Amino acid sequence: MPAVRRARLASMFASCLAFAPALAAPGEGLSLSDAWVPAAPEVGRDIPLSLTIKNETSAPEALMRVRCPIANFSERHTVDRGEGAPAMRSIPNIPIAAGSTLVLLPTAYHVMLLQTREPLEPGKRFTCTIVFQKAGSIETEVEVRKSP
Repeated sequence: MPAVRRARLASMFASCLAFAPALAAPGEGLSLSDAWVPAAPEVGRDIPLSLTIKNETSAPEALMRVRCPIANFSERHTVDRGEGAPAMRSIPNIPIAAGSTLVLLPTAYHVMLLQTREPLEPGKRFTCTIVFQKAGSIETEVEVRKSP
């Protein structure tokens, strides 16, 4: 390709990039903090994952799945406070409103890590992957804390 033509194509490409909207990096606008689980000395237990999710975007988001090496499965839950005693109910995703902060707690929206694979003693740390509908996968460190 002649040098003049290459230079013209490079100039056109640069012009297009100047007007193209910036693409957000995966997880941009979402921040995760204070991720923890209660101690579980026995293998095979089901434990809640507590986590704070801050959505600083102008669009709603949804937590779709959680993958942690210490559990075989995970489920998203809400607490149903209908008639009778409160009960956990499995849900397909956990909604996170635009411009909001959501704290996952065992008494509200939360994720249950099912069938732990190893004993979890206070002070242990591990990494989980949190998968969101729009932002994609974000890894976060989780701390094991003494059970209340």
